Amino acid sequence: MRELMESLLLWTVALTGYEQPGKLPVIEAVSQQHLIQTLCGNQHCTALAYYDTDTQTIYYDERMRLEHNQSARSYIVHEMVHYLQDLNGELLPTMHCEERIDKEREAYRIQQHFLHEHQQPASQIEMAIVLLANVCKHHDAAE
Repeated sequence: MRELMESLLLWTVALTGYEQPGKLPVIEAVSQQHLIQTLCGNQHCTALAYYDTDTQTIYYDERMRLEHNQSARSYIVHEMVHYLQDLNGELLPTMHCEERIDKEREAYRIQQHFLHEHQQPASQIEMAIVLLANVCKHHDAAE
């Protein structure tokens, strides 16, 4: 598994232009319930992975079969973009909504490229990118 993660990180570095870090992030499989509790406040959601800046850990749904599934791997690539952004000082707690969305768009674009390169459908990613356009409008209206 380490070899797979190293190759995914190299691939992500090549596409983003960020410098190669000296180490892999911690990558940990967790239950879907853990993802729901952490990301969605115990409300149903479809989260499959996330990057935690405090621990520099990528958490992913333990049901994903990374060894044989390019689509599942694409979520790790997405989170590795956030890891690289973090190492480069680009993920700050004081960021405005638009700045956060720009970082998310970058991760989705790299994930989309990964899927296309591996001849996998990317329609969910394309839809997510479209939906990001309205996130800050809804965020600002809620405040």
